[in-house]
Amino acid sequence: MKNISSDLSSFVYLVVNRGEFLLIKHLRPYLNIRPIQMMDIFQKVVLLILGQLPLLIARIPRFFPCDNNEIATEVYCAHRQLNDIPFFTSINVTFLDLSHTKIRKMGQHKFSGIQNLITLKMKWNCDPKNLRTNNAYCRVRIEKDAFRSLHNLTYLYLAGNSLTMLPWLPESIKVLDLESNCLFNIIIPFGTPHLEQLLLTKNCYYENPCFQSFYIHEDVYKELSHLKNLTLGYNNLTSIPVGLPASLMTLDLKENKITEIPEGAFAMLPNLEDLNLGWNCQRCDHAAHLCFPCPNNASLLLHPNSFYAINSSVVYLTLRGNSLNNFPEGLFLPLTNLKWLDLSDNYLAHTIRNGTFFTELKQLTWINLIYNFQPLGKFHDLILSPHLGNVSNLETLLLSGYFFGTMSEQSIVVLSRLKQLKILEMRMNFISYFNMRTLGMLPSLSRLDLSQNILSYLPYNVSHGYSLEKGSQDSIVFRDYSDLPMLPVSVHMYQTESESDMCRSNMTIFEMWHFNQKFCQNKFTIDLSQNNVIFLHEDVFDGMENVVCLNLSYNYASQALRGRLFSRLKSLVYLDMSYNRIDLYYRDAFSELNKTLKVLDLSHNEYHFRMMGMGHRIEFIQSLSNMEVLNLANNDISGRIDPRLSSSSVQYMYFSGNRLDIMWEEEGQTYINFFQDLRKLIYLDISQNRLHSVEQPILCNLPVSLQALTISNNYLHYFPWLSLTCLGNLSHLSLSGNHLSYLPESVTEFPPDFSLLDLSNNWISHLPGQFFSRAESLQCLYLNTNRLVVLNLQSLPPLLKNGTSHQLLTLHHNHFSCDCYNSGLEEFLRTSTTRIPNLTTDVRCEFPESLQGKSVLTVDQSNCQIYGGLVFLLSTIFTCAFIALPLLRHLYGWDVWYCLQILWAGCKGYLHPSASCSPKQYDAFVVFDTNNQAVRDWVYNELVIRLESSGYRRFSLCLEERDWIPGLSCIENLHNAVHSSGKTVFVLSNGTRNDADEATVNGVIRQTFFMVQQRLLDEKVDVAVLILLDKMFPKLKYLQLRTRLCRKSVMSWPRNPQAQPLFWNQMRTALSSDNLKLYDNNISESFI
Repeated sequence: MKNISSDLSSFVYLVVNRGEFLLIKHLRPYLNIRPIQMMDIFQKVVLLILGQLPLLIARIPRFFPCDNNEIATEVYCAHRQLNDIPFFTSINVTFLDLSHTKIRKMGQHKFSGIQNLITLKMKWNCDPKNLRTNNAYCRVRIEKDAFRSLHNLTYLYLAGNSLTMLPWLPESIKVLDLESNCLFNIIIPFGTPHLEQLLLTKNCYYENPCFQSFYIHEDVYKELSHLKNLTLGYNNLTSIPVGLPASLMTLDLKENKITEIPEGAFAMLPNLEDLNLGWNCQRCDHAAHLCFPCPNNASLLLHPNSFYAINSSVVYLTLRGNSLNNFPEGLFLPLTNLKWLDLSDNYLAHTIRNGTFFTELKQLTWINLIYNFQPLGKFHDLILSPHLGNVSNLETLLLSGYFFGTMSEQSIVVLSRLKQLKILEMRMNFISYFNMRTLGMLPSLSRLDLSQNILSYLPYNVSHGYSLEKGSQDSIVFRDYSDLPMLPVSVHMYQTESESDMCRSNMTIFEMWHFNQKFCQNKFTIDLSQNNVIFLHEDVFDGMENVVCLNLSYNYASQALRGRLFSRLKSLVYLDMSYNRIDLYYRDAFSELNKTLKVLDLSHNEYHFRMMGMGHRIEFIQSLSNMEVLNLANNDISGRIDPRLSSSSVQYMYFSGNRLDIMWEEEGQTYINFFQDLRKLIYLDISQNRLHSVEQPILCNLPVSLQALTISNNYLHYFPWLSLTCLGNLSHLSLSGNHLSYLPESVTEFPPDFSLLDLSNNWISHLPGQFFSRAESLQCLYLNTNRLVVLNLQSLPPLLKNGTSHQLLTLHHNHFSCDCYNSGLEEFLRTSTTRIPNLTTDVRCEFPESLQGKSVLTVDQSNCQIYGGLVFLLSTIFTCAFIALPLLRHLYGWDVWYCLQILWAGCKGYLHPSASCSPKQYDAFVVFDTNNQAVRDWVYNELVIRLESSGYRRFSLCLEERDWIPGLSCIENLHNAVHSSGKTVFVLSNGTRNDADEATVNGVIRQTFFMVQQRLLDEKVDVAVLILLDKMFPKLKYLQLRTRLCRKSVMSWPRNPQAQPLFWNQMRTALSSDNLKLYDNNISESFI
């Protein structure tokens, strides 16, 4: 019995979760239990099922507390306070992300329910010691066989877990990420012959020290015959690893301590395309981080044949930050396919002027020479090696940080020989003069970057095609984003990129850098931003006739613009003059750009607008008939300006960061029609204007064509909801970041195509029941970061009540009450198909205090049942019953059961079974303890001989060891023996006694007794004959009752040999007679 409960628990789990009827399979080993014990088993089964009912009834999200995609193949558990891996059961899950959690242990059976997993991410759960934000101790332990069940695992990411050893890995793995761990002495092969990417960066360096050199045994590489990408950067390597697989296509050895590249180091890597050797002998005079130069500040030692290979495939080569002064002759000759070469952060200032290595770079298309300045020196002019002109396929030349004053004519001639040159970058060079007329010698040029210099007579721009990032050894790393595709997003409306996809409409909204991409990609662009130009004149733009995009921002140009200033810019489409001091008073400003200009950025030109008492005009936009985008943001415009903006072309107006609160609160309402004459306007941004309210006349005087309106990050306490229909084309409205505390109780009419409303970051505590009843097109509603306590589901827009994944509702960071008054919220969150971001992580209870911080989905709403009192009464009755039943069973269980069986038999009456007249195969089945030698001897030497071989009648006996059929199960043989025999003879002996002084009975005797009793109940046939071999036998209740009911069926073996003939005579009589006829009439008449 000790394992019955646990096995029954397993049985119930299988029945509930898999829907398989496994009763016979799971209970067959326990058929030898006594019937008296069935009540105990039944109770445990019922209790177990009742205990599981709350889990079966509650519709918790399938992968709670994690999120999943629409088709439930990807599960996202990242950035959650998980201490253990949740157990999921699904054959469809192929992706699981457990990154940035508190999971410290990965057990053997944690993934047994998702055996079809292809991608597993568990990154940054325990950063190496020096990389942790706190000093708390942590250790991630992965058991040896943790991935044993994942036969399809292909992508395994374990970066940032401080691992010191690896578990068994499936052979199917193709990508293995082990970055930022503590693996620095790898000797045993991984056992992954199909591995294609092995990432081992940052396992042994100054922020994750191992106090030795990183080492991988050659045998590890031997099995990786398909390896294509190997990263070994930041690992204290002192030499090029040997034995690398020939299949390698990418090899990263940056930030190590390699001092020499020996000849033929990569000769056995014919497929190598990308080789990174950067920062091994670091240049430290402008390092942004800890710097580790080679001994004596030596440069990386290169030999003429360091890159020799018979058929080299190298396309990308990085040698940056290696303190290189020059190159041995013939170094690049074997690299016949080289197209991308990074030589930045070296000492190549003189080599750039005189070097001959350029002649070896015939196929090069991109070269980086930035930060190769001579220490403590500056060249008067830029002189380029004439051999650079031989790189005929060069498209991109980066020369920032070289430090020179002007561009020499000789250099222009060299550049003019580069017929494919498209991008020329010369930032941060202290250039004071540049002749734009020389651009005519570079007809293929599409981008010229002269920003961050000291030009004083030219206007300059900031390129939006670049973003600043922190580099490993650069003060600034500029990454080109010019090739990125255009992505439609809202300026302030959409919270995340994924959510913007959910709420995308037919209207496309761009931020300013999107317009830069749209109009400037692959077009002639000049960036003159961050220079010293304080005054513009017409000659400044001489030579820029073909420029399409011009950036003049951050130049502090302070002047009033008049016509003809930009007259030479015949093709200008995009003009950025932000962060200057431009005076826009004159009507003919920019008029010369009327035919071409489409985007004008005048943001952050607040200097003149802040002058008290000075008048301003923006009438110039009337003459720009092709302008589509106008940015007047952050100019602090507050009054003394034209009462109306008028344009027949502007579609996007950015007016954030001004003072409309002052303009619209004037008594005369001068500016109530300020935007009305922008007749094609579809997007208006008036965020950050310190507005406290938007009155009905103001809203109704906005352009009717408006499709998107952003009034976020103001101080709005009031909004005229009932006037929304004035804007019949409005589809997007953002009111986030305001002080709205209530919504109207009355029914509100919304425009017919109104699809998005952002009310996030306000003070709303209640949603009226009728407010959204007419918002039939609303698909995206942002209510996050408010003060909602109770959410009435009837108050939601119609499409969101029973929405699909195409609808969006945000509810996180509110003050929800998880009591009975809000029980409908929990039900809605469990069952709704509407997309609800952060549902499992940030939709939490605020009240009552006992549930504060818990997820709404984990709250048990069973306490809110209507019939709570009745349920309490019934549960009390059940509890008392389940307490009383075990006690009664223990005291009177057997008696009650047996009496009930006798009463049932008496009620049914006696029926002669049809089978009783048919001859039996055996006269008697003799059952005894085969393990008791004394009993065996008596049966075979006395009973069998006396009844089968002597006497006036010979009996046919069935014996277990003699007559049972081999091959059949024990229970089948036993069943056949009982039902094929006229009588069943039980030969009983005291045997051994246990501590309770009760005679033990083996399993066969017990099961035979049950079958005989079952025949008595079913067939009304009493076939039991009991032989007691011991004189003193325990006073069992059954024997006492049996002796009173049918004395002649209970016999004792006499010790006196003279009485044994009488015993055998009684035995023959018992086997030949019907036990029912031998019953005591005083007892049997009451029952049978």
